[in-house]
Amino acid sequence: MKPDLKRIEAALQQMDVHTVEQSLFSEPWTTAAHLSLPFYSADDNIAVEEAITEPLSMPFATPPSANSAWNLPVNAALSVSLLQELQTTVGGWQTVLQTMTQQIQAIYAEGPMVDGWIKTEENGGGYQLCGISEAGQPWVRDCPAEQVPDVSLAIARYQRFQQILSRKRKLESRLAQLTEVLIELHGQVLDSDP
Repeated sequence: MKPDLKRIEAALQQMDVHTVEQSLFSEPWTTAAHLSLPFYSADDNIAVEEAITEPLSMPFATPPSANSAWNLPVNAALSVSLLQELQTTVGGWQTVLQTMTQQIQAIYAEGPMVDGWIKTEENGGGYQLCGISEAGQPWVRDCPAEQVPDVSLAIARYQRFQQILSRKRKLESRLAQLTEVLIELHGQVLDSDP
């Protein structure tokens, strides 16, 4: 038998098994303890007995504490409550959209709408209806005094229409954004395993 193997065998026989067991269960596994263990190659002149008697540290899983993240209960009732709240909110939005649509239809039924304003002519002898075309060019037309009340109503009607239409578009945009988020979430939930 080679001299190195004889020394290893002798060292193993001299080791106290009880001391090894204590070191296994009493010392936690740490990076520092792990790095402190020497590494020996066949070319090293250091005695093999010293390497064998070095305390050995092993990684042992510690029992989880009561506050571990995986141990916390999942509140399914909260998820259901949030979904119900969303349903109520979206239902309210739908009702508001229906009301706005009815208001717009009622404004159309009242009569014509004019996108413009009335101003008095410079000489004070009459009125002019002014506006801006879709191309961004200003336009002016004469407005007889007897037509001023009807034209004024048409202008007010158009302004009311624009206010409702603007609110309707904002609400539709919010609803579209929410729908996109819900479609993505819906796909994630259905595609995942329980």
